[in-house]
Amino acid sequence: MNKIYITSLLLLSAVSYSQNKIEPGTYVTQTEGQEIKLKLSDDNKFELVFFQGTYETKNDTLSFNDLGGKNSGFSVFLSSEANPNLGKVKVQLTGKHASAYASSLYIGTQSGKSNPVFKNISDYSSEINYNEDELNFEIDRADFFYLVNQDYNDQATLEKYTLPRNVNQIKFEYKTNYFGKVKLEGYHNEKKELVVVEKGKKNPLIFVLESAKKATVKSDILPLETKVENNWTFPGKRKLYDDYGAVGSTYNNASDYKLVIQDNLQKAMEASKKTPSKYLVISYDPDNKETKSEFDNFINNQQYSLGTYASYENTTEYDKYNYYLATSKDKSWFLKNKITDNPSTIVLDSEGNILAKIKGSLATNNYLFDVYYSAIQENLKQVKAISDLNKAISSKAKEKEVLKKMLPLSTQGSGSSLYPPVVAETAFLPQVVEEIVPAEDISEMAVDTARAYTDYYDQNEPVYTKINIDKNKLLAVWDKIVKIHVKDSKPDMDFVKVSLSEIENSGFYSKIFNEERLFDESNFKAIDYLLQNYDEILTEQKKLKVQDSMALEYDYYDTIEYVLPNAVTLNSYLVTPETSSDYQKCLLGVYKKMMEKQVGNHNMTISYFTALEGFSRNLNKEDAYVSEYDFFFNKTFKVTNEIEILDEMFSEREAIGSDYSNWSVFKNSYANTSNQAAWFVVEKSKNPESIKKAIKWSESSLRIEKNNPYYLDTLAKLYYKNGEKQKAIATQEQALKYIGDSDEVPKQEMQTAYEKMKTGTY
Repeated sequence: MNKIYITSLLLLSAVSYSQNKIEPGTYVTQTEGQEIKLKLSDDNKFELVFFQGTYETKNDTLSFNDLGGKNSGFSVFLSSEANPNLGKVKVQLTGKHASAYASSLYIGTQSGKSNPVFKNISDYSSEINYNEDELNFEIDRADFFYLVNQDYNDQATLEKYTLPRNVNQIKFEYKTNYFGKVKLEGYHNEKKELVVVEKGKKNPLIFVLESAKKATVKSDILPLETKVENNWTFPGKRKLYDDYGAVGSTYNNASDYKLVIQDNLQKAMEASKKTPSKYLVISYDPDNKETKSEFDNFINNQQYSLGTYASYENTTEYDKYNYYLATSKDKSWFLKNKITDNPSTIVLDSEGNILAKIKGSLATNNYLFDVYYSAIQENLKQVKAISDLNKAISSKAKEKEVLKKMLPLSTQGSGSSLYPPVVAETAFLPQVVEEIVPAEDISEMAVDTARAYTDYYDQNEPVYTKINIDKNKLLAVWDKIVKIHVKDSKPDMDFVKVSLSEIENSGFYSKIFNEERLFDESNFKAIDYLLQNYDEILTEQKKLKVQDSMALEYDYYDTIEYVLPNAVTLNSYLVTPETSSDYQKCLLGVYKKMMEKQVGNHNMTISYFTALEGFSRNLNKEDAYVSEYDFFFNKTFKVTNEIEILDEMFSEREAIGSDYSNWSVFKNSYANTSNQAAWFVVEKSKNPESIKKAIKWSESSLRIEKNNPYYLDTLAKLYYKNGEKQKAIATQEQALKYIGDSDEVPKQEMQTAYEKMKTGTY
């Protein structure tokens, strides 16, 4: 809680007096996006309130909510008054020293169901004046755009917005909200005192009821005078740092930290076996006369950095490598393992298996092994995890043991594989890289004998050992694991974690084979397991988050209530017209089960109808989509005052999915869904009853979002199909009026439809 105290002192010291009379009352200031209140009372007492919000109690735990407000820092405004280049949208970022934050802000674009493309805002301007309060640039036009703020801990807040066709400028203001990161919780201790502490931190505040407050102990004697002097000293006074050595050499104690460097390769490997959590890094540069001094310099820098951390915290998190300098005496080992690059850096696990090779010596590749941020460490963990999983499957280990080996490969939200796809033949001859492991381990771990990579992977980029796992055997083992766990009397959280990652296409399959896949029978069974145990899983996940200080920075993005629906939605994007109708029906069934678990989740409902519409197009069937959407529409909008209904729904904050933190986006999502359903009828239906229903939806979308040219275009065509030709022509005129000149292609299509309506040939 130290930052709370420090901030308080800074703000108090900033209070100054004025000749104007200061009236008692409550004063409010907005500092860095955070509202702070100063209360002055008639009895010359004051209160300075840094945090305010709501609280809730569950059993003996007190949770403080919205301490920093719900504002992510972005305030977004859309305009149609700009004149961007063709196919572009103007963007204007404003705010005090806005350009200074450009490196931590990202903007993304997404067309349809494709993956969003993100770009750092600083990349849009080659010369940024970091005193500027405004930045202007252009992005590609798309259906959606994202605003992202990433902090120094790599935690990112992503906001997704619809980009209407009539909008050609995005204006947004960014204000930092430092207090928004503070998470407080309270509980009663054994003395019945209220303990309030920042989650994951020490130094709690102890509260008692004001009526039970003990009297302040007063001193028996008061000082004659009190004064403050800067740079106070007296003859013979020692300097502040004398007890720790001279100022500037305080951190020299870091040199006391020593890494043990073995003098031959055999000893280095034996020592590595005793530290299974560390990797052995071998530097090989025998032809370089300076290799010993370069290696020693690298080791000294590592020891200094590790020693610095050791002075105030445990180094286990940072001390992840043993190092060895190979010489010409080790040449036979390099020949045996067909390592021809000279110089080169090789990384082994504690069992002596080669995990990665990098061209260049350790001195050249030192950035990869930075103590604070090791760029290679997470990738090494992945190769090691795949190797361990392969061994478990090859040795026919028990399913419980195999599940444990799958866990390190089950990081939700991170489905990237280390291995690039095989490169097709081109005009150049790619380098051939042989992936070899020690001979004694060949029987346990199969690797590629030759794999081609483009020149991109030849620029001192680590080449990771490719572990060949039999796909059929892996999936067969996974199926056995699922069948065992469906009989669980209570949820197994290891199985839950692996299942969530697997259905999200970010688990073991994705990381090993670098491909996404539709759900198979095993994954559908795993989803049923997750839904049957939904409440227990969510409760347990929240308990684990309280215990895990690293997880406290996140809200609900790694819990079942977010991961499961998100995974199913992402999987629906993989469905094509060639996908079987049975599969599509099964996926819709999963949606319905999730909607039962998350009643009132508007994101889920809209995702369901988006999927249903896509599947109906694939199967060329309209009845289910039209009837289901009409039932939903009539249930939601029982009267025609949609804005009031949506406003009431928006006010029920707990029921709203994470994407809808903005009223405009929320209400327009309903308008867009109605228009989407109505447009489906325009394209697919000749049924008079369906057309009448679609007219009702389309008219509703325009009551929510007036004068949207695309919605007007939909309604005009529905009127025409319903035989109301004059009404259709008048509505199409309105669509052309509001489309503007920026959307040339759709405007031309609307114009063509308008001409055909007038001649009766549409």
